[in-house]
Amino acid sequence: MKTVVILETEHLSIPVSDLLNPKEMKLVGIGNSNSDTWNVFANEETGELKENMEGIPVMPIDLAVSLQPDVIVIAATDAEKSHALQYMAIRAGFLNDILFINDLYTQFTVKGSVIRRLTRRLGTLGVAGNVAELGCYQGDLAWQFNILMPDRKLYLFDTFEGFDERDIAKEQELNCSPAKIGQFSQAKEERLMERMPVPEQVIVKKGWFPESAFDMEDEKFALVHIDACLYQPTYCGIQFFFPRMSQGGVILLSGYEDTSYTGVRRAVQDLEEKYGAFLLLPLGDLKGTVMIVHP
Repeated sequence: MKTVVILETEHLSIPVSDLLNPKEMKLVGIGNSNSDTWNVFANEETGELKENMEGIPVMPIDLAVSLQPDVIVIAATDAEKSHALQYMAIRAGFLNDILFINDLYTQFTVKGSVIRRLTRRLGTLGVAGNVAELGCYQGDLAWQFNILMPDRKLYLFDTFEGFDERDIAKEQELNCSPAKIGQFSQAKEERLMERMPVPEQVIVKKGWFPESAFDMEDEKFALVHIDACLYQPTYCGIQFFFPRMSQGGVILLSGYEDTSYTGVRRAVQDLEEKYGAFLLLPLGDLKGTVMIVHP
């Protein structure tokens, strides 16, 4: 069995560690440049260690590299951050194997695989209803829904102006994330539509959710993807869509296990306290996506 250290950015260590094959890989430490995540040093006031993240020691990157594992896994989803972490590892004297999760993430997609299998099953079972996405950004998943389910209407919900100030106010009130007003404003309706293989089936719902859904009270859905990042739109999204899901319909919820944007998980917890537990299944991808299945 090979020993592994994960060097991370974007708080990806937990989803990446879950992807490691436990028969072949043993995680021995996590390296992070953010001192707030470290748990290997005693608290100056109490002398106690910080609470471990999933029981794994988190430490400065140079200290993690000094463990000299058999493999270092670079947990970053873009090339620039990946190369920066690689440079830090080499500069600290690491000479063994380095794996880049970005390479695998670019070439293989867990969520994409699940979507393809899920759409086939929904069709086989005859689950009625249309498809919707709340937070479609640049359409990386929307075009797949459109081509895989061309006989169903696809509703795309987005502000196309980034995070709304009302949602950010709630985010700050609950201390869920460092999100800013206007973040992700690069999404453009025209560019989104250019990616749609069956554009006549696509209906863009521009504006602040849930106001943008006020004319859809009687709609039914077979598949919904919510990738809103924040507490308020996630809470409102599940509250709106779940009662309108057909039996056997599925809500894909991105970011449930995101440790930097905790509003998604909190929204689910608050809804479960109010309505009872969901049938919730983890996908196992880097974005901490879960499936909520309507019974």
